[in-house]
Amino acid sequence: MYADKSVGAVILAAGRSSRADGNVNKVYRELAGSPVLTHSLTRFADSGLVDRLVVVFNRGDADLLQERVIESFDSDTPLDTVTGGERRQDSSWAGLNLIETDYVFIHDGARPNFSVDLLVDLLEEAVFSRASYPGLKPVDTIRRLERGFSGETVDRDALVRVQTPQCFEYDLLYEAIGKSLEEGEYYTDDAGAVMSVEKVKPAVVPGERGNIKLTTNEDFSIIEKFLRGDDL
Repeated sequence: MYADKSVGAVILAAGRSSRADGNVNKVYRELAGSPVLTHSLTRFADSGLVDRLVVVFNRGDADLLQERVIESFDSDTPLDTVTGGERRQDSSWAGLNLIETDYVFIHDGARPNFSVDLLVDLLEEAVFSRASYPGLKPVDTIRRLERGFSGETVDRDALVRVQTPQCFEYDLLYEAIGKSLEEGEYYTDDAGAVMSVEKVKPAVVPGERGNIKLTTNEDFSIIEKFLRGDDL
């Protein structure tokens, strides 16, 4: 609950791991003593902001979800599950149809390391702007690639690396995802649907360096250091 408004969180975990130990979905791999997915669920549940949680999972991972996550998840926050779809928006849609709160976070289950402070910042901005997401400005020099050769340098100040959780007024996101599915338009993240379909520009709050999406085996080692509080 936030300012007398209900808040939910939809955690997307319906993907298939192809670059990080393809034998098992990466969100069920152990990380610092718990499955990756459990870290995100616990962070949301312990924040005191979220009234309901929904995990969107791959039907083939039903046993993993139950045995490695659900049975050991210790929280009073209600937790529901629903099978996802072929694409990200299909999975977001499945979660949205189950949660129905005033505001909703949409989060990648493979991002286990984010702070409660970030959740607060996102929710405050979403209440004001209807939508928000965390973004990091790139620190490296970025150039366009032109057929294998270096092109012009891109202005870094005009770019941002988009992270999750993303936070939305529920009705806004529900309309955006629903319309995009009807029209057969797909976007790489939920904020993209809101911007393109509803013409609402989300507020961008400062992202976090440790909020890495686990993609490769090397990422697991990096995130474990963040979770332990080691200097990097």
